Amino acid sequence: MIQEFLTLGIQPRGNQIQQKIKCPKCIGDRKHKEDLSLSINLQNGVFKCHHCNWQGKVGNLAKGNFNMDGFDNSFYSLPNEDNLIQITNQAREFLNSRGITNEVIDNNNVKSSKNGENIVFTYYKEGKLVNYKTRGINEKTFSQFRNGEPVMYNYDGLIGKENVIICEGEIDSLSWEVAGCTYHTSVNMGAPNPQDKSVDKKLQCLDGAYEIFRRAKNVYISVDNDENGRFLQRELIRRIGAEKCKLIDLSPFKDANEVLVHEGKESLVERFKSALYPKVEGIFEVEDIRDSLIDGFYNGVEEGTTTYVPQIDNAWRWRPGEVNIWTGYQNEGKSTFLNQLACVKAAMEGWKFAVFSPENMPMNDFVNELIEMYIGKTTNPTYKSLQMDIAEYEEGLKFVNDHFFLIYPSKGFLLETVLEKTKILIRQRGINSLIIDPYNTIQHKMRSGEREDLYISRFMSDLKKFAVDNHISVHLVAHQVTPRKGDDGRYPKPDVNYIKGGGTFADKADNVMFVWRPFRAIDFSNKLVTFGSQKIKKQRLVGIPQDIENIEFDIKECRYYFNNFTPFTKIDEIRRNKRSTPIIASLHNRQEQ
Repeated sequence: MIQEFLTLGIQPRGNQIQQKIKCPKCIGDRKHKEDLSLSINLQNGVFKCHHCNWQGKVGNLAKGNFNMDGFDNSFYSLPNEDNLIQITNQAREFLNSRGITNEVIDNNNVKSSKNGENIVFTYYKEGKLVNYKTRGINEKTFSQFRNGEPVMYNYDGLIGKENVIICEGEIDSLSWEVAGCTYHTSVNMGAPNPQDKSVDKKLQCLDGAYEIFRRAKNVYISVDNDENGRFLQRELIRRIGAEKCKLIDLSPFKDANEVLVHEGKESLVERFKSALYPKVEGIFEVEDIRDSLIDGFYNGVEEGTTTYVPQIDNAWRWRPGEVNIWTGYQNEGKSTFLNQLACVKAAMEGWKFAVFSPENMPMNDFVNELIEMYIGKTTNPTYKSLQMDIAEYEEGLKFVNDHFFLIYPSKGFLLETVLEKTKILIRQRGINSLIIDPYNTIQHKMRSGEREDLYISRFMSDLKKFAVDNHISVHLVAHQVTPRKGDDGRYPKPDVNYIKGGGTFADKADNVMFVWRPFRAIDFSNKLVTFGSQKIKKQRLVGIPQDIENIEFDIKECRYYFNNFTPFTKIDEIRRNKRSTPIIASLHNRQEQ
């Protein structure tokens, strides 16, 4: 399949089934040369450019029916400008009342809906209308063009700029142009809610602006002065990098437009000039976290979140900023168990995972195992009666593509390289967790004369700092020292103190879990599994150390059952409902105006 793509001038990057690359048809004519606008699928040969609309299919497929529609939800629709009209006097007067001048309105091609009841903020990318958002004049209602490409507002005005100002609404963004700053932008769906389980959908517009932020010298954050705005501010800093960000203080006003209306553009200019970098790393005062402490006093501190298995929740729960060790004997399922919990978290909450697991390469094997967990059927055509159909396989491919990203550096497996790649994924994709599986695949860089325990201590400290700095959940798989069998012929339960490399792993980890097949040594066919947590650092927030028994692995479904319960029952129900319910992409459940 790769060779057939190459004959068209399409050059895939590695063996990832679904990927985005530069389009050979239109890249030569484009201003933004780094844009990855061509979606390709190495499984079914489908390709489509979201910029020039070049599309088709390569290869002679003997089996399966493939439909361009639904192959990739990132195949976006283009709005028809004929459905919009020139901005009405009523809309213009409303914006004027908010301090937005006619010059700025016209410069940004603000329009109206055909019924005249809504202002339309147009989203252009390289001169082409790719999306728009409407705002009611008489009431504060919003909607967005269905299946439009999620891009930053004023995208073309940001290319090549040293400074970028990010807001959370178009009127705030235009307010900065009134103040003389043309390099303004806004996220296209507003600020996420801190209670949202997944913020990725609302912030998908950041993915396509990675190169803009990378090339910018300073990124000024001018979000709303409220809880949602502060949450967005933290996420922007996390994805863009604190070293580039400057924070604009809008207090006592809620947003940039209120500053413009009440104090004038001169106040915005002064606030821009006095913007500050986030606090210096490594130096903290109580005042720096005062708001967080008061919030915790009233609402509680951040607790671990559910695994969707009640028994497991009693022993351990997911919590960002922590380092977790997963241990056990070889080939007893610790990686599969962890991957399954990750699969459930991705399906239920939209979590995204960076995975460094050379032992799981080639990538096809790892992807197929995740698909089998998600769908609950085999991908192997040898077992025809148990094999999923092609529509289910495509559904699984899309799920894995959206939530799991494999790290496989071409130049060595140093920890610093893995963490560097992970940081890119945090900023590009907003990942929530890193899995390193196992420890002994890392290319270790011990100092001359350094003892192994001291090196492991340094290694674990680096992981912990990375987890805290980037607010992600880090997981390290580490084998047990193989002990002697007991008198009953079985291996003893894995022990926190017998991880290969020594007890320093447990000393420096937040949590230590094990996966054990207690009868495997005497009866290989016995599928009973025991999961346990042996160290939980913050037990009030994460769980109480204990063993969970009566777990069985169904090899046909590639799923674990806990006393005959699996969270995939709920996931299967959600999947069925999605297939039977039309998807409408709009803000606040509003239909396209």
